[in-house]
Amino acid sequence: MVRSFGVSKTTALTTLRTFRQQLYAGLGHRQDSLFELLDSALTSPDRRTLVRLSLNPTFRRRWPSTCDALADGTLQPSALRRLFVQSLPEAEGRPLWVIDGTHWPRPRAATSPERTCEWHPVAGQPQHHLVPAWAYQWLVAVPETHGSWVLPLDVPRRDACAGTPTGVAIQQICSARALQPAGAPRPVVVLDSGYDAGQLAQAALDADCLVRLAQHRVFFHAPGTYRSRGRPRLHGARFCLRDAATHGRADRSAKTEHPVYGQVRVDAWTTLHVRTAPQTSFTVVRVQVERLPGKRLPPQPLWLAWIGGPLPDDLHQVWRWYVRRFVVEHAFRFIKQTLGWTTVRPRSPQAADRWTWLVAAGLWQLWLGRSLVADARLPWERRTS
Repeated sequence: MVRSFGVSKTTALTTLRTFRQQLYAGLGHRQDSLFELLDSALTSPDRRTLVRLSLNPTFRRRWPSTCDALADGTLQPSALRRLFVQSLPEAEGRPLWVIDGTHWPRPRAATSPERTCEWHPVAGQPQHHLVPAWAYQWLVAVPETHGSWVLPLDVPRRDACAGTPTGVAIQQICSARALQPAGAPRPVVVLDSGYDAGQLAQAALDADCLVRLAQHRVFFHAPGTYRSRGRPRLHGARFCLRDAATHGRADRSAKTEHPVYGQVRVDAWTTLHVRTAPQTSFTVVRVQVERLPGKRLPPQPLWLAWIGGPLPDDLHQVWRWYVRRFVVEHAFRFIKQTLGWTTVRPRSPQAADRWTWLVAAGLWQLWLGRSLVADARLPWERRTS
């Protein structure tokens, strides 16, 4: 069978086999059940419950073994994290990582511990409400400039004792960078507005962070040269995102025409800081587009904070990086609705953690085996090529 493949497919098959062998070695107690449970999840037409996964021919045990695998099985997150990071492909341009959180709603699991209250969208009004859930914060790599693939690198559960989302994100970036070889390209890590730019700037990470800013944020310029008596000033002029009168002239600007957004203007102000950390500065970037698809009202500007090294020579690369962040939303929908991440119902959060790591490994296997399968689509679905 291997000889029928071309060179690229033979290499892809070898890489996939090596990944599966290392994945199997990272599993502990009930190793076979966990491994076959993942294979069943990747090949079953129905993933609503663990019992249905046991009906797949790839799961060679009886149905109680699916529940026992998650309840009593063990895996090594450190070994899987190392496997994921060391399996990263060579990126197109600078490596792009995304950190975002999603949750596993468990509103009726009254006996399940370590649940937190999370915002959950519902139909009608109001649009959001709080539900008890297990919250997970995913660190993923985006391997392609175009496409919806993401490669998980770390998937910790954020319980009540885990700290702030920003603190967990800092730990994730540091852990992933420590597992990379010396001289690995410095990644760009994109985060949404739920993460604090001031804390990320103080962390001095070995990565460049691009963080969305809420419209109400206020920053400060550098205080300037000290020319008086008394204590030196800590802050310079205010920079209020909502007040254009406080912006002044941008340090860098660029314009371009885009077929979808019309005219795109990017302005950048350097050496700004937050009130609580005047010693650490970063760059604030404003992205203003002429129009948005399907919208009639004039679009509001997009505010971003660039933390780390110097800005790229092409300022428009900043918002292109941020736009690529939205592939993680498609990935969350895929693992929930297709792979069945949140449809199974384990009682303990430890079992949920094991299932989450297995689903993350499943995304990796789908990526590694993408060139080994044919593109089978329904008649009305558009082909990939």
